[in-house]
Formats: sequence, structure tokens, C-alpha cells
Amino acid sequence: MQNKELENQIDFLFSAALKKCGNLHDAEDLTQETLLCALSYVAKGNRIEDTRAWLLTVLNHKWNDQLRKKYRQPVIGIGDGFDIMDDGDELLRVEMAEEAEQVRKAVAYLEKTYREVIVRHYMNGEKIEKIAEELNIPEGTVKSRLFDGREKVRKGMENMESYTRQSYSPVTLKVLNSGKNGRNNEPGSLVNRDLLAQNILWAAYEKPISAEEIAKAIGVATAYAEPVIQKLVNGELMKQVGNKYYTDFIIYTVEDREKHIPAQKEFVKNHFDLFWNGIEEGLQELRKENFYQRLTFDERNSLEMYFAFHCLDSGLYGMMCNILGGTQDFPYRKDGGRWIAFGNVYFKKFDPKEHIEIMRHSYTGERFTYFEKLTDKRVLLRVFSANGFPNYSYYYSPDYDFLKENDDMDEILTKLLFLLYMGIPFEYLGFSETYLKAVPWLTKCKILREENGRPEVNIPVFGGMEYERLLKLLDASTKKIYSDELLKTRMSEFVKDKKVKYPSHIQSIPLLKQYMHSENAMLFACVREAIKRGKLYDGNYDDDSEGINQHPCPMILVIDESRKGI
Repeated sequence: MQNKELENQIDFLFSAALKKCGNLHDAEDLTQETLLCALSYVAKGNRIEDTRAWLLTVLNHKWNDQLRKKYRQPVIGIGDGFDIMDDGDELLRVEMAEEAEQVRKAVAYLEKTYREVIVRHYMNGEKIEKIAEELNIPEGTVKSRLFDGREKVRKGMENMESYTRQSYSPVTLKVLNSGKNGRNNEPGSLVNRDLLAQNILWAAYEKPISAEEIAKAIGVATAYAEPVIQKLVNGELMKQVGNKYYTDFIIYTVEDREKHIPAQKEFVKNHFDLFWNGIEEGLQELRKENFYQRLTFDERNSLEMYFAFHCLDSGLYGMMCNILGGTQDFPYRKDGGRWIAFGNVYFKKFDPKEHIEIMRHSYTGERFTYFEKLTDKRVLLRVFSANGFPNYSYYYSPDYDFLKENDDMDEILTKLLFLLYMGIPFEYLGFSETYLKAVPWLTKCKILREENGRPEVNIPVFGGMEYERLLKLLDASTKKIYSDELLKTRMSEFVKDKKVKYPSHIQSIPLLKQYMHSENAMLFACVREAIKRGKLYDGNYDDDSEGINQHPCPMILVIDESRKGI
């Protein structure tokens, strides 16, 4: 049957040969050689699945062999007894052959250990003795690596198309962290603008794999992947064990983030008073304070929103620590930070309309920006980004085209607010007036307001003593949440089956990160329930049907003039 199929392809094969050779005699020879090769292959008991494609491949190889002989180029044979046939120490010096391109591609996928000796010996023509001397290894090791490398090239060419989906449909991975960032905003800065780094981390997440396996999984040459892998190891996002690497933090899918939200909303609705009673008492005390009375309407709403966010964020954290029996330990990092990384992976472009519940419950943990000395003051900015409201985010804007790559928007905002509040000329601190371009956007975000034709700070600002009083009220309300025994009992039962699945070889993931999305939506669920019940100001923050109803940002600024510290 196979022989009959081969006979049926003779006319097609001759036509293809004639196009290459340009004359009848050479075309007949090329067709005959190709058919003989096919008949020999079938006689050995092999099965050809796609006859026409197989014959065309052999014909191309035969034609390229003829060209090499014509121009006296080294021959690279591919077949049952695959070999790289060299001429002395000059191997792979074929510039025009398809096989040579495949060989070079396979060499590029080798790990550095094998790649460097293959390239130096076969491609650059260096003697084994020289390679051994310069790499400070025995000659026998060089020969062993050459042998093993050649075998890997052979296997690599056989499996050249066996890449994973990542090679043609890369994932997007957003790396976030709890704790204090590094000097250059690590760990996010190592990854978030580097698609190659993102896909390396995902490729090495499920199990430890070699650099060669990582490269093959994402469809790039190992030579390009290795420096990025080393960067991620040095940045403490990956670990190396022998010649294997693995990603050393937890990664959440969209499903992980959204699957428990309906249950969390229902839980909050049924147990709202257990969450809110302590906050309500704190808010009643807060409203009596003189520093509260002097605030504008927007500033009061901003402070109350901050109060609720802080108490719920810290209270839920404390509650989960009580339930799980421990806190997160933030290790000191080489980059100067103290952080724990985690990531969100996306297999396709994230469409907010398809994941409304994730968007409605999105917020970042509290961020601090502190300056020990601005003029003669200590200055502190504390903020939550309440992204769950469909409003303007102060952190991102098309107006921020003036920002440089390493600019920190929170640092810029803190200085800008301080200078505006104190009425200090910008040049006094060497603060670039370019940053004034942010003023229109920050006014939209209600962080600034226009008054008498000039921008004014529109968030609550406190002195050192006022801030100390605020902290006492916050601490008291927070403790009432995480020390409530009934709430602890109910929460323990609720979260017990909501642990995120992750690879068992990763030993560094804190328990709180393993259960992160078991209660993460409760904060916004509580805030919305409080607004619904008239406990917080209802500014129609969720109603964007007629444009944005901007919420007051949960943000406070502290300017310590007493020098007692903040």
C-alpha cells in the first residue's frame, strides 16, 4: 500500500524537482534519489503518514546536499542515523542550507554549559585544549559536553515544534507585593514591563525545570532566557536547585480571585454588625474631635472612608492571623526592601466587563510615603486606592506623560500636597514645576480643589498630636473587629475550604497568601453595605450612568511640626 502511494506521487515529485533543477536530467536524478530514499525507509518497516509532505522534505534535503557538494560546503545529514559530519574542526559553516538553520536554532536552545563549547569548537573553530584552558575545566569534560551537546541538538531538531502554548500565546503576569518595596520598586519593577520575564515565571511555576526547558516552553533561545532567569533569581523571585529553576511565590488566576466573591458578599450581609459595631463607635468618637470639626465636607468624607478602609483592612488581617495562627513575616531583601511577592496571571486580555465582581471589590492595601525632612517637617502620606468604585484613579492618568520610568507617583504627590498646603515655592525644594501638570487630574480625583483660582489640598491634613489621637481611635476600632470571638468562629468556618491551590514544592508562601482571596472582597462588601445602611456618606459612587461621581480618596496627610515624630 505504501509503495502504491509513492508511485502516485511521482509526477508531483518530478514537477517539484524540475522547478529546483531547471533541467530534465538533474530533475530525473533528484526524483530518483528521493524515491529510492523513500522505498528504503518503507522497507525498514517505517510508516509515512503524510506522503507528499514527507517526499518534499527529503527532496529538499537531497537538493541542498547537491548544492553543498557543488560549493564544497560541509554536509549536515538528517535521517535515521542523524549526525553532524564535520570537516576537521570546521562544523556548521553552512550559510544557505535549511538544515543548517535548524541546527543553529537547536544550538541556540541549549543550556549555556553545552552551548558555549558547541559554539566555540564547531562554529568558531577553537581547539579543545584552548576551550578547556579558558573555561578552567579538563579536556575530557569539554569532549563530554561536546558529545552530550550534539545529542541534545539531534533531539532538539526532532522536537523543534513541540513548544507549549506559551510560545505563541504568551501570558501576562502582574507581580505585586505586600510590605516595603526595594530601592528601585522591586519586585514589580523586575517583571511588570518585561513580557519575557513574566512568561519565564509562569513556565517555571508548576515544577522546577531547566533553563533549556523554560526556553523551549516559551519558544525563545536559551541564550536569551538565561540572563532574565538569572535576574529573577538574583531578585529573589526564582530559586535555583542544581540546574533547575522554579518561581518562588504564589500566582493567582482570575478564577482564584473571583470564585468566592458571591459567598463573601452574602457572609458580610448576614454578619454586618459584627464587622461594623467597632467602626461605628470609633466614627462617633472621631466626629467629636476638634480636628474633625474644622474639615470641609469632602475632607470629612475622605477621612471617614479612610477610617473604614483602615479598620476593615487591618481588622480582617488580624482576624485571619488569629484563625491561621500566625502573621506574615516580611524577610529582608537584597534590594533593601521587606516584601512578600504574589502575582496575578492572565491567559488572555482582561476584560473588566466580563469580571465585574473583581473590579467592584478591587483595592490596594495601605501605602505609606514618609519623608524625614521636608524643610523642617516630617511628612507622611497614608492612602488606600479604592479601585472598586468606578471612579478616577489618582495613580494613573494620560496627564502623567511627564513621569520618568523610576518616578514614584506617591512620592511626587506627597511633596506636591506638602508644598501646596504650606504655601512654599516649588523651587525651594528643587521640586520641578513640571509636576504641576498633575494638578487638573488630581482635582478631578478630589485630592485637590480649586479655590480663588489656585489649587488647594482637599484631603484631611493633621499635625503630630492630632495624628496620635487618630491612631488611638483606629487601633481601638480595629481590635474590636479581630478580637470578636463570635466573628472569629463564623469566619473560621467560612474560610476553611477556601485555600488556593498552588504547587507543593514552593515552601515560602505564607498561610495568609494561601487564603488571600477567601476574604479579600469583604472590605468592599462592608463599605457598600455601610453606605446602603446610611453609616457612611452615600455619594452615588457606584452610579456611573451619567458620568463619574468621584468618591473622596481614602487618604490622609500628616505634617509634624512638633518634631516628636510620626
